[in-house]
Amino acid sequence: MSLPVIQLENLVFAWPGQSPLLDIEHFTLAAGERVFLKGPSGSGKTTLLGLLGGVQLPASGRIQLLGQDLARLSGSRRDRFRADHSGYIFQMFNLLPYLSVLENISLPCRFSAMRRRRAIQRHGGVEAAARHLLTHLGLDRPELLRRAVTELSIGQQQRVAAARALIGSPELVIADEPTSALDADAREAFLNLLFVECQAAGSSLLFVSHDGALERLFDRSLSLSELNRATPDGGLD
Repeated sequence: MSLPVIQLENLVFAWPGQSPLLDIEHFTLAAGERVFLKGPSGSGKTTLLGLLGGVQLPASGRIQLLGQDLARLSGSRRDRFRADHSGYIFQMFNLLPYLSVLENISLPCRFSAMRRRRAIQRHGGVEAAARHLLTHLGLDRPELLRRAVTELSIGQQQRVAAARALIGSPELVIADEPTSALDADAREAFLNLLFVECQAAGSSLLFVSHDGALERLFDRSLSLSELNRATPDGGLD
């Protein structure tokens, strides 16, 4: 049996001088699983994602990604581990305006030799991997690759952000409210494309949102307020 992609045990996190924001007894994300995690603003969703990326460390408890306890790694090794094994789709996409579409999508392969190797093995090259992802995400216009991302529509930027997260087949894809700017039909269409690409890459998906209408599309749905034994007071998320 393969290791869980994410395993949390007795995770507690608090900002300095404040009561715990997160207190999670147990959570796992299995290999290949698609999980919807819902919660309102201020519930600790963004903080939890920072912990999963090793940007913050818990006050107590354990965070394991692919069997690796993140607290046992130095800051630089956590950065490397995140680059190798995790892809992120941010709510505001966080595309770099001074880079082209191709350069934005290829960025993870510049930071991670592992993801670069995977892209080459699967598609013959990084640019070929970028083209494949854009085509399968419904953006099959080759002339866009050299265009600045600032020239794209919101829907096109969303697909570029998804391709950047997926390139190099990371084991974990985390999506943080990436569909909030889209209408209902566009949200569902994008999710179906994302599911197909995650399955093709063998990536697990943790999708964080407050939009409960989407949870029926996932293997499993969880509420952070039920998972979290702490009672966030509306402070930092």
